[in-house]
Amino acid sequence: MNYFQTIKLENFRNFNNFKIDFISGCNVLIGKNGSGKTNILESISLFEKGRGFRRENIKNFANTNSAKQNFKISSVFFNKGSKINLSLYNKNNKTGSVKTLLINDSSSNDSIKYFENLFSLIYFLPSMDRLFIDAPSLRRNFLDRLIFSADKSYNKLVINYKKNISERYKVLKNYRYDNFWLKNIEEKIAELGIKIYKKRTEHISVINSNLKDLDSYKKYSYRVLLLIKDDLIKNDNKDINNIYDTYLAKLQSIRDFDSFTGGCKIGPHKSDVIGYNIENRFNINQFSTGQQKTVILLIILAQCKFLINEVKVKPIILFDEVCSQLDIENRELLLDLVELLKVQTFFTGTEKNFFSFLSTKTNYCNINEK
Repeated sequence: MNYFQTIKLENFRNFNNFKIDFISGCNVLIGKNGSGKTNILESISLFEKGRGFRRENIKNFANTNSAKQNFKISSVFFNKGSKINLSLYNKNNKTGSVKTLLINDSSSNDSIKYFENLFSLIYFLPSMDRLFIDAPSLRRNFLDRLIFSADKSYNKLVINYKKNISERYKVLKNYRYDNFWLKNIEEKIAELGIKIYKKRTEHISVINSNLKDLDSYKKYSYRVLLLIKDDLIKNDNKDINNIYDTYLAKLQSIRDFDSFTGGCKIGPHKSDVIGYNIENRFNINQFSTGQQKTVILLIILAQCKFLINEVKVKPIILFDEVCSQLDIENRELLLDLVELLKVQTFFTGTEKNFFSFLSTKTNYCNINEK
């Protein structure tokens, strides 16, 4: 089993020097608001690629009450009984601050890649209560996170796509641009965009399929189907395979519009992820708040089952304040998730009694007493 055994924080967020131990099962961080519970989860999220689950600028992780501009996160990570020592800190340079990760004191690409493929992080944040009501970008990011947890190369694909979108706009701002150069960029955008469309539609199918197989899912009266909503594609891969010429033509036709507004009017960065109840065609955004949370938790459970059974990766799950205003059905669903998956799980909350539904084997950590 893969799990974080310890986390030590030095000059990180609100912590000067802080160390906490975890078990391989369920861990609950208890503390008053502002005590740093979410910061601890965020420190764990930084061990994946990127800037953590709040996507913060690296320089902002250093404790603002300290004169130091550097932070350090140390951890002991267990993989199938073998201990891996982790060290993560920031390096300041002329352009800003960058994250550096050491695996057993090594920063080699092979070491980093080896560690990154040992685990995946799945998380639920308070803002996700409104996932199906808020802007489409949040739903896109949610889906992209699920894809990344199964395919670590996906992030590079998205970054490369965005770089070409940005490059195209720079060219369009120059009214005397080279048509050959611009066409070359648009061809790259279409190629990369189609790859993203394929990844997303394939993963939506994975989620839909795994949802059907969940015993927890069968307890509910509604049946949810997730779809990609986009002007360029229908919800099948055959259609995606045939859109290259159409994609290029549309990119050319909107050049004037994009040069004026910035960005790009079409493509996977404009897609939406929608869902509806198969029986009555109600959109998920019409569900009650509790039902919407249920759907998100079911998606997370389906994703975790997929990772464990098909990708052969044990996820680590971070739940930040998920138990606030939680109804009985969702408590049972969370218990199913913890008991069935048997992976390392983290919860945060202000009171211990919020978690009375969990097993007696749960590890409770009172942050106020640290």
